[in-house]
Order: sequence, then structure tokens, then C-alpha cells
Amino acid sequence: MSRLIAILAGIIVLLVAVVVAVPMFIPAEVYKNQVVALVKAQTGRDLTIGGDVGLAFFPRLAVKVENVDLSNAPWAKDKSMAAMKELRAAIKIMPLFKGEVEIDSFVLVDPVIHLEVKADGTPNWQFETKGSAAPAEAQASGDSSAGSVRQVRLGEVSIKNGIATYRNAQNGSALAFESVNLDLSLPGLDDPFTAGGGLVWNSEPLSFTFKADRPRALTEGGPTPVEFSFRSTKISTTYKGSFQAFDSVKFTGGVDLNVPSVRALAQWLGSPMPAGNGFGPLTVHGEVIGAGESYSFNNAKISFDGMNATGKLAVSTAGTRPMLRGNLAIDKIDANTYLAADGKPAPAAPAGSGSGGASGGWSNSPIDLSGLKAVDADIALSTGELLVQQIKIGASALNLNLSNGLLNVALNKIALYEGAGSGTLSLNGRGSVPQIEAAFKVAGVAAQPLLRDAAGFERLSGLSAISFAVSGTGRSQREIIGTLGGKGDINFTNGAIKGVNLAQLMRTVFTAPATGWQTGGSQSTDFSEMGGSFTITKGILTNKDLKLLSPLIRVAGSGTVDLPNQTVNYRVEPKLAATLEGQGGGAAQGIEVPVIVEGPWANPRFRPDLASMLQNSGQTIETIKNLKGDGGKALLEGLLGGSSKPATGEAPATGDAPAKTTPQTPEDALKSLFGR
Repeated sequence: MSRLIAILAGIIVLLVAVVVAVPMFIPAEVYKNQVVALVKAQTGRDLTIGGDVGLAFFPRLAVKVENVDLSNAPWAKDKSMAAMKELRAAIKIMPLFKGEVEIDSFVLVDPVIHLEVKADGTPNWQFETKGSAAPAEAQASGDSSAGSVRQVRLGEVSIKNGIATYRNAQNGSALAFESVNLDLSLPGLDDPFTAGGGLVWNSEPLSFTFKADRPRALTEGGPTPVEFSFRSTKISTTYKGSFQAFDSVKFTGGVDLNVPSVRALAQWLGSPMPAGNGFGPLTVHGEVIGAGESYSFNNAKISFDGMNATGKLAVSTAGTRPMLRGNLAIDKIDANTYLAADGKPAPAAPAGSGSGGASGGWSNSPIDLSGLKAVDADIALSTGELLVQQIKIGASALNLNLSNGLLNVALNKIALYEGAGSGTLSLNGRGSVPQIEAAFKVAGVAAQPLLRDAAGFERLSGLSAISFAVSGTGRSQREIIGTLGGKGDINFTNGAIKGVNLAQLMRTVFTAPATGWQTGGSQSTDFSEMGGSFTITKGILTNKDLKLLSPLIRVAGSGTVDLPNQTVNYRVEPKLAATLEGQGGGAAQGIEVPVIVEGPWANPRFRPDLASMLQNSGQTIETIKNLKGDGGKALLEGLLGGSSKPATGEAPATGDAPAKTTPQTPEDALKSLFGR
């Protein structure tokens, strides 16, 4: 028996020796020719092996091939579909008998792979052979037996210094990856699978890592805990949570995203944005849930262009553009970031300045709203502050709807310069010329800071109630103002017109009929009420019902404001009242002295319309009676060109003859009235 065992052992050793030694005695050309013929039969492509071929069968099935080249489809742009300097592969034989796959090594050195899709949708990896159905059947058979593999282990699996390209003639897309390096590690299906590597795309180095805790669950279509990171100078992200790969991709976990510049990222991705400011740093932190083409962020913390938000956001990529939906609370929204297209914020008009020789005026910086076409959105926002040019809006709540470049904002609550109200704003970037529409209604607003920030005008103070609806088009702020149209009304209470004292002007009415009054300094006209309605056509504001009620002064007026040139042309009719009666809106008794207000709105000129005043002699007579009593009669007679008569009961002047008097002109009478 011992002799028989020895004989059998010798036979086994001899067989193993034959398996190991036979490949050494078979010429390499035999391997090459057999492999080339097999590839030709299965793919219809030519395989060229320009280097050595090494083959071993025990204790592992191993192959090493150098300078390999697989020809491309006849219609493809590149001659080769795949080429590499070296391919090494080895699989252990004995584990196969236990239903285990243990790949000892699989290494590609300097591989170059070209993938391409032609216009009719045919990919170059689709092989046109008579037996093309056989691999599909074999694949199906392989799938059915996949469950019999009890274990998979990976040893050295890597790609070193690879190059890969992809072209699609259907949509014109093209990708090119260089310096591709990849390392995989899988001790077993029940041990963590790890992958790491990097590549260069569009001149940008990228690196990534991936870890799956339960690879067996992943291969069976179940979820497994994973960790993923992707880093570059343009975008970096990390994810830690669960992941399911088959049937439909699903994931739930925590994500961190950091983009130093959204504008630079868009440029790198091949979709450059219009030149300008904004679309800078973006960071996102939160819990992400994804399935198919829908993603949501819960407990999100988002920082974008210096604005910080918290809330939830959902993203769908199923449509032509990404669709955003959500509810966010933002510390501030700075719209100025997106209005200028020269990379700088839109210049602010200096306080109190205007055109007409001043250094302010409307900006000519281009406004480009085409960036609104990047996404669609339906978002409810609350913000602590909203900045639009120099206008500062306080705590507000709004709904934002963006569709194909048209942004509609419904401001349901606005805190505006001590007041409150609501309004709507529309920015239309669908066409080549931006369109803007706005409608607001606010009350209790502090007029001076609002007018200062909106138009650089500081001559009016008080609490205001404003209602207006306007629209305009243009490629710059100046063009929009020039096309502005709409209507509205404004009412001010308990305020003052700074730089002019109308009561004092009435008392100096005759001293400067041609040169105008001196204004400015600390002078002001207080009022209890002032307001009127207006219309705007092509940037020209027209008002016909201006009314001002003030102690001793009542003012009515009408005129125009040239918004593009920031000038005013008004005729106001101040009435110097004899008493305080009428301030509440009743009829006032007094002398009416029309005033012309004209010139730049930052520094207007005031001059009396003396000729018009003298035409209204009846009202002048009544006022003089009220102001001067009996003494006013003589003044009145002189004003009208008559002789002065003594008052009732007075003795006539004694003397030789009545003194000859010089007739008093109306101008002299009014001068006398005002102490001149």
C-alpha cells in the first residue's frame, strides 16, 4: 500500500511539473497567434501584440502582455480603441474550486482608451461580428450563476498613468482625461472595499477616495455605508452615509460641498457665465437624500456670495434646467452683486448729487440677466436685509419664482426705512435686453434716507406713504430709467423741505425777480401734509396735483421731473396765509406768489413768477386787508393806482395846501407790505 501511495504522489508531482514547465517550451508566437485569432473572432477587431507574452498556469493563471493595441471601429476618429504599454493579470486557481474568485493582480500600465459614439448612436465598443449574440447569451448565463460565487478578493488592481477620451457626435460632447491613476483593494466581500486615485481633466488635477463597508450588500443590490471624497481647486465634496447602486441609485447621508467660485467652476465645466460680479464662493452642508434624478437637502446650511441661509432645498435634474424648490431663511440678499457686468459693484451716486453737471447720475455699466437662465426655482425666502443698489430693505418675507430667465419676486412683507408694506418685482432675462417691472405699496417710510439711497436726493424729510407701479427696459441703469413708465402717488406728513424757506421767500418776493432766491444752508419749510399723484412716460414724471399744507404757507403745484437727466421743472403756488386756519385742509386766506422751481434736482433754482401774481389783484387786496387793517386800505389804493383817503373821523391835514404825493405803484405797495 505504501508503494502505491508513493507512485500516486509521484504522478501528481509530475503533472504539476508538466503544467508549470510546458508553457516554458511553447513558443510565444503560438500564444500571440491564438490570442489574436480569438479576439478577431469575438470582436471583429485587430489585436496587435508588439512585445513579449508571458503565461503561467500554476499556482495561479497569469498572463503578461506588452505593447498591446486593439483597433477601433472603422468610422471612429482614432485608429486604436485601446492600447497599453503593459498588461498584467493573475487569478488564483485553487479558490475557484471553492466558488471563490481571487484576483491576485490586474495592472494596466500607460493605457490609452478612446470611447466614441457616432451620430446614429452606435458606440465604438459595440462589436459587429456574426457571433455577437453569443457573448450576450454567455453574459446572461454568467448573470444567472453569479449567485454561486461565494467570495471575491482583489490583490493588486490598478491603472497607472492612463489616458481616456470620450466623444459623442449626437450631442457634441467631448471629454479627455489624462494621468489617470487608480488603486482598488478588496480583502473580501465582507470586508471594506476601498478605491482611490486621481486624474487630470481640463488641465485640473482631481483626486478621489471611496470606501464601502459591506461590498456583498452592494453587489446584491442592497444599501451599504459608504464614504466618498472628491477634491480639486474648483470643487471639493465629501459624503458619508448609505448608498445603493443597482436598480436605481439611492443615497442618504451627510454632505459637505465647497466651491471657491461658481463662476470659475462654470468656466471649467465649459459653460462660461457672462462677465461680472457675483457667483463666487459657495458652501453647502446638510443631510442629502437622492433617488434617480431627484435630490433634497435637509437641515441645510448654505453660504453663497457672502449670504448665509438655513433651511431645506430640493433639486430635480429631470428637466431642461435644474429645478430648485425649498424654504430658506437668509441673513441678507445683496442684489447689487448681480447687477453690474464689469466685475465691480454698480457705482453709487454720491449723496445729494445728480446729473446736470453733478458727478452722480445713472450708471452706464451693462446689466446682463442671462445668468437667470441657468436654473429654474420656486423658493420661499425670509431675509433680514435686502440690498438693491443703495436701497436698504429690512426684514422681509418673499416668494421667488424663476423660470427660463424670468424672475418674479413677491415681497409679502417689507420693512423699509421705518415703514412697512408689500410689493412685486420682476426681472426678465429671456431676451437680449433686460426688462424690469416693480409695484410697491408702503406706509410710514422715512422719506429722507429712502430718497437719498434711491436717487441721491436729501432735501425732503417726513413720513411717507408710497404706491407705484413702474416698468422699464435697457442694458444699463441709464437706459432703463430712460424707458421708465408707470404711475403712482406719494403722501408725506410732518416733514420739511430742506434748503428753502417759502415763508421767507414770500417776504423777499420783489428783491430777486430775475436772479432767483438764495437757497440752501439750514433753511427749511416745515409742513404737515404734502403729496400728489404722478404718471411716468419714457422717464418723464408728470404731476398735476401737488399739495402742501404748512403754517402760514399753503402750496399747490404741477410740473415734471426729468428722471434720466435728474432735473425738475415745476410751478408751485405758495400762498402766504394771514392766519393758521386752513392748515387742516380748509380754505386759506392769503397772498399767492407763484414760484418756478427748475434745474438739477440736487440743486434747483427758485424764482418768483411776479407777473402772474400781479394778475391776481383781487386775492392780493383781500390779503392786504387781513394783514394791515385800516393801514392796508391806503396801501391797497396805491396798489390799484388810486388816491389815499383819510380814515373816517380824521381831520384833513392843515396847512396852506395839501402836500403833493407821488402815486404808489403796485410794486411799491407790496414792498411796503413786506417791510421793504
